[in-house]
Amino acid sequence: MDSRLFESQPERLRTKRSQKYQGFALQPDDQELINQLSATQQEILLAKGDYSELSSQLGIPLGTVRSRLHRARAALTKLRQGRNDSTEEKVPTAH
Repeated sequence: MDSRLFESQPERLRTKRSQKYQGFALQPDDQELINQLSATQQEILLAKGDYSELSSQLGIPLGTVRSRLHRARAALTKLRQGRNDSTEEKVPTAH
């Protein structure tokens, strides 16, 4: 990917995209949700290292690492939200 394309985007778009999953971390209770992801998504989420190390470990291009990691994080985030929504529905509300 041409890095100039990224640099030519407005700062707010670059910041928003790069910060979306900043600080993303797997939680101890995520294992059940991770099991619902595809094997490829599980592999990329559970692998250790930075982007270039993952590229070498998995034998895939750097851009592929980034896109797979983004999609896996997005899928896990969606599953987390679904879990949280269903948990909230089960909690009785006081009248």
